[in-house]
Amino acid sequence: MDFIYWDTSLNNVILINLLIVIALFTCLRLFSGKIAHINASEEILKKDNAAFGISVGGVTLALAIMLSGTLYGHPSGDLFHSALYVAGFGVLGVALMMLTRIIFDKFALPDISLRDEISKGNVAVAIADTANVLAAAIIIRSIMIWVTNNAYEDITVLLVAFIVSQIIMTLITYLRRRAFRFLHSNHRIQEELKSGNIALSLSFSGQKIATAFAITIASNFDFFEVYDFKMVVLPWIIISICAVIVLKIITYIAERIIFFNITTMREIVDDRNIAVGALHAAIYISLGYLISGL
Repeated sequence: MDFIYWDTSLNNVILINLLIVIALFTCLRLFSGKIAHINASEEILKKDNAAFGISVGGVTLALAIMLSGTLYGHPSGDLFHSALYVAGFGVLGVALMMLTRIIFDKFALPDISLRDEISKGNVAVAIADTANVLAAAIIIRSIMIWVTNNAYEDITVLLVAFIVSQIIMTLITYLRRRAFRFLHSNHRIQEELKSGNIALSLSFSGQKIATAFAITIASNFDFFEVYDFKMVVLPWIIISICAVIVLKIITYIAERIIFFNITTMREIVDDRNIAVGALHAAIYISLGYLISGL
């Protein structure tokens, strides 16, 4: 087995880093209520609230995705600094996910109270909420993998890239709401979600997650090495916008082929066809994931 090389000097570093990530993950019970702005114990144990279960399940998966980014790459041989780096990025990642949910609640869907709707058991809103935290986790993980120099300056770059991505995601959601209102004069996305339209929620969620995958394309480029924020932010904006446009074009073509002779939005909005909504989401997520490797 001489062809297998393992640096045993890093065993303690890897073990400590893994324990830190597991500790952050198992603390979900402590901060899941803060992320969802709901009393977790009451919703799960007393009300059997399916919507809250979906929301918490989404947060759990999102945390796992985000925390995997803290373990990426070759660990530092310095036990203290490596542990501090992983813990710092883990805590920051959780804080950014909480911030993402506030942005989604207050700016992306301002007419919907996520807390109230999930507390009422609105599954459609819970699905949209889940997609939001998953999209945030996908983006945060990609940025963490992108900044692999193990330098504390990475935190600043992480924050800048996160802010840029959130501006893009929120703007796209706003434009999507406006386009939906223009194309469907008697319907509004927020009203449909509040009324429990699961089909539309699945479609909306699929597009959001796919957009997150498209934005992660920016992390495939090596302009991070230049610590000029203009050279970091501008490429993120340009590449992300181009990726989202490409995503929209290829999904439009795919929709026309897969849903040939079917009025997709009528099925989703008027008939509330969950099967069509789920397939529509799958098309977006699949293509978004594929182009994220470009």
